[in-house]
Amino acid sequence: MAVPFVADSADPDEVAEAIAAADGDGALEAVIANVGSNAPIAFADLSPETFESFWRTCCFSGFLAAKACLPLFERRGRGALFFTGASASLRGRPNFGHFAAAKAGLRALAQALAREYGPKGVHVAHVIIDGVINGERIRERFPGYIESLGQDGALNPDAIADSYWSLYRQPRSAWTHELDLRPFSEKW
Repeated sequence: MAVPFVADSADPDEVAEAIAAADGDGALEAVIANVGSNAPIAFADLSPETFESFWRTCCFSGFLAAKACLPLFERRGRGALFFTGASASLRGRPNFGHFAAAKAGLRALAQALAREYGPKGVHVAHVIIDGVINGERIRERFPGYIESLGQDGALNPDAIADSYWSLYRQPRSAWTHELDLRPFSEKW
């Protein structure tokens, strides 16, 4: 059963409290660190405060989730920590340097943790979401955009969930560290 917990993802105490509450009597098996924000900002207009804010949201939050859950998983010799990245994890584009720096940092953190905690029985993976997700937020902010992409031109949230579930169910002899998901028509 999946149960959501709400916390300020950049507040160490709130993240630790949410993970502890989710663990309850030792029931926590997986954590999906899926925090992000994105906006085009020309580098000339990018303030140090905005750059840091994107880093705190997209990278530091993953660090805090890892600090809270990995000791629990290590003690048990099992568990899964999956980070949600973006195509920016792999490459920077004009007007998205702040986002690319943050998501690339998250990807590097995931790689380091996978190498450190994999041998301890903890599955750490990074999932690249490359494309727009067909959800309420995008439909409300950009009416008609999803439709303009055509059938299956946006990532379906249920299909994303199925991919995470498949990743979670992998046998330890064949763990995936990085998975990238995109609609068939995404120009990558």
